[in-house]
Amino acid sequence: MPLTRRLFLRSLWTLPLLTLPESAPAALSAAHQTCLLNRFAVAGLQYHEAPALLHHLAPGQPLTLAAEPDNPFDHFAVRIDLHGRKLGYVPRSDNRHISRLLRQDVRLWCRVRKMDEDKWPWRAVVVEVGLGEVPPPAEHFRLVETA
Repeated sequence: MPLTRRLFLRSLWTLPLLTLPESAPAALSAAHQTCLLNRFAVAGLQYHEAPALLHHLAPGQPLTLAAEPDNPFDHFAVRIDLHGRKLGYVPRSDNRHISRLLRQDVRLWCRVRKMDEDKWPWRAVVVEVGLGEVPPPAEHFRLVETA
């Protein structure tokens, strides 16, 4: 059975229990250091500081994520920042698992995947969020079927 996003997210709670033995090959441990969780367009760009920050963004630009459990509109809100300035939010359809991971102090990375100012504001900035080490910007992720 292929590993679906739903099955992967259900299995995340076991990550703290998993460790590689010291005798594991370096290639094996390096191959398991990063995982792409999601890719989406930033929500709410037009309501925050994004218009003034767009010229600072480029593909590969690292961004920071912050859970906002006290947000009055969404208990699972996750803010996306560039150098401490609010760009927007993870869309509500994608924020529950990211919020839960952040609140459990799981190390996540976020970066700009692509930009298209002609699609302002709804799809102007697409980001990707992952788990573990930040991969090089040129690396593209693909689904790998396991037997």
